[in-house]
Amino acid sequence: MTRFRIFAYSGVLICGIVALAATPSSAADHIIKIGALLPISGPGSYFGAQDKQGIELALDQANKAGVGGYTFEVQYEDSSCAPLPATQAAKRLIDEYKPDVLIGEECSDATLAVMPIIEQAKIPLINAGSSSIKVTDPGNPWTFRIMPNEVMQGVDIATNAYKRLNARTAVLLHENTNAGIGNANVFADTFTKLGGKVLTDIGFGRDVNDFTAIATRIAGMGDVDVIPTYTLEGQGLKITQALMQAGVVKGGGGKAIQLGTIWLPFGFEQKAGNAAIGYIRIVQFDPTDQRPLVRDFIQAFKAKFNADPTHLNAHAYDQIMLIADVVKRGGKDPQSIRDKLAETKDVAGTTGSVEFDKSNQNVKMDTVHYMETKPDLSWVSLKWN
Repeated sequence: MTRFRIFAYSGVLICGIVALAATPSSAADHIIKIGALLPISGPGSYFGAQDKQGIELALDQANKAGVGGYTFEVQYEDSSCAPLPATQAAKRLIDEYKPDVLIGEECSDATLAVMPIIEQAKIPLINAGSSSIKVTDPGNPWTFRIMPNEVMQGVDIATNAYKRLNARTAVLLHENTNAGIGNANVFADTFTKLGGKVLTDIGFGRDVNDFTAIATRIAGMGDVDVIPTYTLEGQGLKITQALMQAGVVKGGGGKAIQLGTIWLPFGFEQKAGNAAIGYIRIVQFDPTDQRPLVRDFIQAFKAKFNADPTHLNAHAYDQIMLIADVVKRGGKDPQSIRDKLAETKDVAGTTGSVEFDKSNQNVKMDTVHYMETKPDLSWVSLKWN
């Protein structure tokens, strides 16, 4: 059966979903304990909310199917998409819950902050949302990333911008974080080597709320082909709407195309309105994918939540299913789970496939999917990878 536990830390109520076997005495020896570091509060809280849905569905399926006699339970901690709360949350999970494996965080700075703690505790961490190259380069034997890093993403976006969109000029917009700066730098390096020109690079803090001056500045630069943008949803909405009002992007009658990564959730188009028209961004999940694995996931998600799944739902689901695959291959405690993760090759997920290199970085690029927002605010998969 499934039981809900409510944990309260620093005034924040955190729901933990714990799947229990029928006989508690035997369950204690056959439970894989998963600690989840998710941004349940703060500017990245939409990540946490959607991650939890994907995790819940995966738990239902894994525990119903049974994996080598093991069941799975999860305890959540609010890591708030920031280094300090993330380290505090990681310590609580390790000290009080004693997990066999951890998943999270979404934001790179938070992930980088918890990695030394997790390495010292010798507990494997599976990461899906953090793009900073520092997560896997030079490498951490206990941290595994299932999505392409900022270099893999940045090279791909810049190459597609230059070759598929015929872009020759770019303006970079990014938050001043490890991921924001890293993504922008990789795009700039690749784009200029191909022959493009970066007109300016504009960074900003997470406390900036008015982007009118930045949009006006860009409008005065003349022809801008693409605007790679690296920021969370709240600021992303304001930036996109400011660019529309300044007549820079297609939604405002301009020619510039915004480019983005998985930082923005599905549904961004409806919130941004016409400002999102022509926006091209990476997502980790393509709902038009016809693989049976994807069709079954979509059907199950709709049945459980009465909604279409997002790429955040999908990458959270894949993290749990990867753990189930590892347990099926013999992982049963932190060390053996780590060892089996390192051996992972071509494991299929809803987002794509997973194969780790020596630095525990997924080398598969089929987890990168491009979507373009159409004039009616629907989107189309561009099938570039």
